Amino acid sequence: MTGERVLIVDDDPALLQALPQTLRLRMSGVTVDTADSALAALERISEREYDAIVTDIKMPGMDGLTLLAEIVARRADTPTLMITGHGEYDLALQCLRGGAYDFIQKPIDRDQFLTSLHRAIEAHVLNRRTKERRVALERCANELEKIAETPGHHETRVLIVDDDPALLQALPETLRLRMSGVTVETAHSAVAALECITEHDYDAIVADIKMPGMDGLTLLAEIVARRADTPTVMITGHGEYDLALECLRRGAYDYIQKPIDRDRFVASLHEAIKAHALKRQMKDRSLALARCVTELERVAVSLGEPLPRERGAP
Repeated sequence: MTGERVLIVDDDPALLQALPQTLRLRMSGVTVDTADSALAALERISEREYDAIVTDIKMPGMDGLTLLAEIVARRADTPTLMITGHGEYDLALQCLRGGAYDFIQKPIDRDQFLTSLHRAIEAHVLNRRTKERRVALERCANELEKIAETPGHHETRVLIVDDDPALLQALPETLRLRMSGVTVETAHSAVAALECITEHDYDAIVADIKMPGMDGLTLLAEIVARRADTPTVMITGHGEYDLALECLRRGAYDYIQKPIDRDRFVASLHEAIKAHALKRQMKDRSLALARCVTELERVAVSLGEPLPRERGAP
């Protein structure tokens, strides 16, 4: 955690020198900024957030009460200590009613001043931690809500790879007729298919084994290497059982024998797409849960951070 930052506002040069020296000597790691007027202070608080602000009330131009109102409006969580003259009880009460954290009477008792400032900084740190934890927990709640939600509509995309023009026309027509909402793309070679899977993530791929150039088994190995989660259904010739088993061993989801039974083909492809959707859903949930765990671990770590007083208060 970074050191605390305090702003001291006063038009008295002697006090503006003495108070920062006191804080630097008796508060470990504190950074002290100064402003010699309320207007200069407003410039400071517009640029950064302070853990506490100390300001005199009686200043030429904009006085401390007007400055306090601006601080409350701009940095409502920042505690402000007001410096009042001895016996100005009504003014001190007005400060507290206006949102001041505390008031310090002149002549300033350094011990009382430091004690009050420590309490103010502790309150600000606790408030900031509470806010950060609430935001973290809200993010976790949002992630868990996403996990609980039914996955939204996902356009199903299928790639069919075959060097047979007739099959490359018939199979997409079958899918479009019998599977609602499916988008079917085709590739006439394994090389063309690799270009497609580089550009798109498919819900299923259908590929013939016997193709000129790169065959279906080589293509399957590339699909497994590049898109391991994408189920691939291989088309085999009738009676090529050994080849079909080799496909399954190498990672194919299923195989379809020629001549193709359309019902069997559609049923197998439908199951492949369901399996891919489930795997994608589980991966999304795992990522969401991982983000939640990270947020909760960060919150747990912050719970163990010492407060300013514990780190070096007098």
